[in-house]
Amino acid sequence: MKKYILLGEIYMKKCMVIINPSSGKEKALEYEKKIIAQLHNYEVVMKETTGEGDATKHAKKACDEHYDTVILVGGDGTLNEGINGIAEQPHRPVVGIVPLGTVNDFARALNISLNPDEAIALLGGRTRKADIGKVNNKYFTNIIAIGSLAEAVGEVSVEQKTSLGALAYLLEGVKAAIENDSCNIEITANGQTYKEDIMLFICVLTNSVGSFRQINEDADTSDGLLHGFIVKSTNTLQVVGTAKNLITGNHEKDDNITKFDAQEIQINADEALPLNVDGDLISQLPAKITVLHNHIEFYCNN
Repeated sequence: MKKYILLGEIYMKKCMVIINPSSGKEKALEYEKKIIAQLHNYEVVMKETTGEGDATKHAKKACDEHYDTVILVGGDGTLNEGINGIAEQPHRPVVGIVPLGTVNDFARALNISLNPDEAIALLGGRTRKADIGKVNNKYFTNIIAIGSLAEAVGEVSVEQKTSLGALAYLLEGVKAAIENDSCNIEITANGQTYKEDIMLFICVLTNSVGSFRQINEDADTSDGLLHGFIVKSTNTLQVVGTAKNLITGNHEKDDNITKFDAQEIQINADEALPLNVDGDLISQLPAKITVLHNHIEFYCNN
């Protein structure tokens, strides 16, 4: 058992495990003993979330008390909340992820297995640093989305996720695409301004978007870039083709899709459009988006 000497006293490394018990189809707590066994070299403190903001509160406490490691057990929402408690704190623990959500994009991008047992086996092992995004005063690990499709996906209920999984997002997305509602926004990046009627705008950090890898396959979790995709409003006949080109990465073949990379993006609109941040509707325009390069260290499969 590893022990550490500080001012003549022996102590163990400290780890806080933050579990969302409703994740993994409400089976998250079944992995508690396996996590403790994997982290046998650590003094482990378990924290369960019971409501919105709990993971943020617990993660911030771990920073304040100089924990060495924080393990986030749950889906993309739990990960987002935990990162919001850690980002830009003076002390930032190494973060472990046990992905039990519907999509788990950030875990996919870090090559963390979606098999919980295999993900647990990575805890306490190899690490790498990754970028984190900031939108206004919030932080995100993977995606900012604007538009009717983003709103529809953000309104998928916990019950829908539990019963339908990723299919719930697909069904709501298809309905929004058919309705083809548009909004007008102004996007400024790299000194260039785009004023468009859009069906969708997404800003992503990784190469996994809704579990699709081809949308942004050249991206890396530590490239220091925001990757923006403007999907212009089009007629109903072209919607399906444009959606297919976006998903398959054929952006250059579609005049309705504009892709750019930047380190900072400013977005404005005449109306208070909601922002889908890592799958949840938590903010509104206007928005300033920046990237914090190699900001947090994660356990992952290198």
